[in-house]
Amino acid sequence: MGDDGFDYDGWFDGVLRNTERRYAYDGETGAAFEAWQASFREELRGVLGFPAIREVGVPDIGPERREGATEDDGYERQTWTVTTERGFRVPFHLLLPASTEPPYPVVLTLHGHTKHGKDLATGVADGETARRGIVEERRDIARQAAERGYAALAPDLRAFGELARRPPGEASESGGDGRPCTRWRKRAHLVGRTLVGERVWDALRLLEFIERHPPLDANRLAVCGHSGGGTVALLAAALDERIGAAVVCASVCPFEDALVPIDHCPCNYTPGVRRLGEVWDFAGLVAPRPLSIVAGDEDALFPVAGTRRAYDRVEEIYRGAEAGDACRLFVGEGGHRFYEAGAWPFVSEHL
Repeated sequence: MGDDGFDYDGWFDGVLRNTERRYAYDGETGAAFEAWQASFREELRGVLGFPAIREVGVPDIGPERREGATEDDGYERQTWTVTTERGFRVPFHLLLPASTEPPYPVVLTLHGHTKHGKDLATGVADGETARRGIVEERRDIARQAAERGYAALAPDLRAFGELARRPPGEASESGGDGRPCTRWRKRAHLVGRTLVGERVWDALRLLEFIERHPPLDANRLAVCGHSGGGTVALLAAALDERIGAAVVCASVCPFEDALVPIDHCPCNYTPGVRRLGEVWDFAGLVAPRPLSIVAGDEDALFPVAGTRRAYDRVEEIYRGAEAGDACRLFVGEGGHRFYEAGAWPFVSEHL
């Protein structure tokens, strides 16, 4: 250390480069490829904190529908809740299209970092921030799905929407940055969980609702997520083969290009995950199922150069799975937003 201070960034770059990725793809094909995926998935469940969640208890989802429904132009919006683990219920909107007949093909739509949660995904959030998210950033992805004839589930991800509200009379938290996602993440780590893992867990339990709800066709099921919701979508599809296709927008970028040099929200960070693999290795767990990676050419949070480099490796893994035509990269003109052209034609082709 000299007079200019310690170069932590330079030092950590060396740590990152020298950290072995235990499940880095190494050209496996055939039975070896399937064995790689199976072992990798089990390790990933552990890093995400699934064993600690199971210890609390995994009861029946117990679906409950709230009273009332809204008839919008072209679809009906219902609101439901399900139990995802003991003592914890997740609310979600269910949009049913008027343009098609049941059983409906289904898209599980996962919002990004927003206090509006599922409401933003369904286009019903109020305020200037929400208006910009809907009109300019096109983040009303559940409504877009319903308008195209799909049933859409839009849950609140943990620490957002209803799941970020405090009980009446409870004082606000002191210290930290004041964001529920930061607070929830820190507490999850104390008991061997991760906030990312809890969100993925909830998404996978919603698949049980889809399987049990007669108007929905669980055999035609895709997941579509933006930003933090894109991370959840990628990991959910990586872990569960019931998901037939995945669209991952504004989130696929190597750690060294995004989460390391750019100061993202702490809820994006999962302890030890880079010891398993890079983002292209995780994407390889989706193979041979269809995967669309979507990015903006001016995204300041997930730089497109890193996304392109990651996609080259994803293509290599898909070729190893003999499914080279099943993955796709779409780069739109703009920043950290949702790009319909990279999502819905792909979903229509594969669902």
